[in-house]
Amino acid sequence: MNIWILNHYATPPDTSGSTRHFDFAKELVKREQKVTIFASGFNHRTRREERLEGKQNYRRENIEGVEFIWLRTVPYYKGNDWRRAVNMLSYSFRVIPLGLRLKKGPDVVLASSPHPFTGLAGYVLAKIKGARFIFEVRDLWPQTFVDIGGYSNKSFVLKLLRALEKFLYRRANRIVVLAPKASDYISRLGIPTSKIVHIPNGVDPELFSDTGIELPRELDEIILRLKSKGKSLVGYTGAHGIANALDTIIEAAELLQEKGADKVHFLMVGDGPEKERLVAKAESRGLNNISFYKSIPKDAVPKLLRAIDIAVISWKKSDLYSKYGISTNKIWDYMICAKPVVWAIDLLDNPVAETNCGITVSPEDAEEMAKAIMA
Repeated sequence: MNIWILNHYATPPDTSGSTRHFDFAKELVKREQKVTIFASGFNHRTRREERLEGKQNYRRENIEGVEFIWLRTVPYYKGNDWRRAVNMLSYSFRVIPLGLRLKKGPDVVLASSPHPFTGLAGYVLAKIKGARFIFEVRDLWPQTFVDIGGYSNKSFVLKLLRALEKFLYRRANRIVVLAPKASDYISRLGIPTSKIVHIPNGVDPELFSDTGIELPRELDEIILRLKSKGKSLVGYTGAHGIANALDTIIEAAELLQEKGADKVHFLMVGDGPEKERLVAKAESRGLNNISFYKSIPKDAVPKLLRAIDIAVISWKKSDLYSKYGISTNKIWDYMICAKPVVWAIDLLDNPVAETNCGITVSPEDAEEMAKAIMA
């Protein structure tokens, strides 16, 4: 079987980002399936072009048997502004003609959100190539815009996105959801639950079966220096975005500093549109118990997690998450490394409570988080 996966932000483990589709593709290749992933050469997490050089508009790369086709998407962006929106359209408009030029057509096209324009491109390619169309819903766009971004349901853009959302749900042969209760949301739009499949994020045990690659020297030196001073490291890894509510971690660090808890140090590793603001906030409050470092490759994460003492996962408080849930990548990374977790998310399903591997606190409550870290 020939399978095409369209994911604007797909990455292999040699860089920062989600490896969900690479992990799936690698397993499918082991089962003698051919898999091609169409992704942007511009890394959404690091905010830089990583795969294309000079005037290249696309490039093929085979990684562990998985075929990647890297596309140039423009314009490049730093935050969640109009440039990112145009970059989304750029991916969707460029992947269609590129797919049509390939002689051997797919049997299945899986198009993954978060943004629905990838879904539309996947539908067009599947329709023309006579393939089955699978639409994967990682974020409930455009509802996320309303609940997290504060956009009005009455806006023209939201109405267009809702129309596109329903169009894709109705024409998909199967719908894959990551959130455990996302099927409730989709079924209320008149979509039969029989074609909705729940496949959450997980973890690749092979990646964590050994120590992985070495940490960047600068980060390794930071950790060694802190450990030599007897510090307990509270680590956060991943995106620094609005949904992650990382102000809560900074405010918890401030509370602990004020209380003289000088043996606790926070280590924030990752990038995102909120990173610069968060660094400035920590500096403005004179915090000497928190350090920031840029994103690291996914295959270096095992080394990092083995070095920290407590792992933190934080999310904004929203009815969207408490109703439908989310599927985070980092919780499984934390758990496979046997790290105690401070879980600051309000969800229907709580793997930390279910497995008794940490402490659950209210989202966006810095005082509760600080108490949990000292417990």
